Amino acid sequence: MNALVQEFYQPSGNFDSVLFLSESKESWENARARCGELPRGWYELSRLPSPDRIAFTRDFWIDRLPYHPSFCKFASDFFGRLDDVGVVLSREKKGTPWTCEMVYSLKENRSFFRGSPPCREEELDDLKASLNVILPRDYLSFLEIHNGFGKLSELGLLRASQIVGVREKVMNALLASEKPLMQAGRVVDPGSLIPFFASFGTESYQCFFADWYPGNEMGNVYLSGIDYTVSECSDRKEWSDQLAFPTFLDWIAFYMEGNSQER
Repeated sequence: MNALVQEFYQPSGNFDSVLFLSESKESWENARARCGELPRGWYELSRLPSPDRIAFTRDFWIDRLPYHPSFCKFASDFFGRLDDVGVVLSREKKGTPWTCEMVYSLKENRSFFRGSPPCREEELDDLKASLNVILPRDYLSFLEIHNGFGKLSELGLLRASQIVGVREKVMNALLASEKPLMQAGRVVDPGSLIPFFASFGTESYQCFFADWYPGNEMGNVYLSGIDYTVSECSDRKEWSDQLAFPTFLDWIAFYMEGNSQER
């Protein structure tokens, strides 16, 4: 694990107690007793050598997510830039529950990503039942890998259980504002947006947009909480510059690619 990971998980810093499973001889029974949400597959992954953990996780992503040619290339490149994939159990304070995360550590101390355990089937069912739209298949598949994901200390990708509450919060704020929500000069219905990623400290979100189907499924756009606008998506050549993406996988690759190149 790179130095940024080690620094973030320092006991007495952000956490009271930390256990890197790949560096311990903790039994499955003891690890599960510490953290009830720890998947058995994650524990078994932690028993493998580091190169095997990276390769196995890369192959799992590619196998679990819908086929997308450019994303397959991105995944191969991204996992090639890692020095480790590990499972970390942590507890913020004594008496609070332990949590587990999968950590993606980049070479040369560039950065790291963290992902929470997969979404449970009942959580997915509740999310689908609470919305009046069909969510993109690649997004739902990603939730089966990580239900919560982000860079460094920010888990910006919302958990399934957070989506409805955040959507209601955003809709209420937009409806209460004196400024209408705009896209390229036209008013946008706040109800057409489903936030799935929160930008830290800005009240801005990446959202699925029920009024935009660039393919068979909903695309996603950036909602600015500063000027109350959403991405312009009429010109295909400008999509990425406008933070408008035809698929969830296009967005997550853009997010991870940019953040994994930082120093």
